[in-house]
Amino acid sequence: MKIRWFIYIVIGIIFGVFDFFSHRFISNVLVQGEAFWRVLTYGVWLVPIVPIALYEARISKSIVRSGLASNLTWLFSIISYYLYMAFQLAFIGVSTRPELHISSQGDPFFWGNWKSVFWGDILGNIVEWSGVAVVGGFIVGFSVSFIYLRFEKLIKFRRTINKDI
Repeated sequence: MKIRWFIYIVIGIIFGVFDFFSHRFISNVLVQGEAFWRVLTYGVWLVPIVPIALYEARISKSIVRSGLASNLTWLFSIISYYLYMAFQLAFIGVSTRPELHISSQGDPFFWGNWKSVFWGDILGNIVEWSGVAVVGGFIVGFSVSFIYLRFEKLIKFRRTINKDI
């Protein structure tokens, strides 16, 4: 496996944690439901995969590999987003969900609460959004690389015509 695929995974992991904070920031600044809120919340997911799709298309000249690189990045972003949420709940977020904080371990309902949150909120959302990451990431990466490679062919074609004239 090429080193660039590991870099795509690392970018996905870092972006997942970044998105956790950016989503909280956007939700605190803007009212949910506004068009601008939706664009920022969902549009930010294009930030890591458009450059990855373009880079992979330029290196491999393959629209399928570009789609695979994009869905791999989104998949690891989803996983790291929800695993960071679990970390946040367990170790940092005393004010948000104090019953899940590690300091509440003596509570008789602590492990039951964690079981419910882990299966429902964390693992459930990873599974739910993984489908979006795999399908959507592939479609976006495929589309971006398709457009890029077609423009690249068009530019090369125009250069050869200009040389002949």
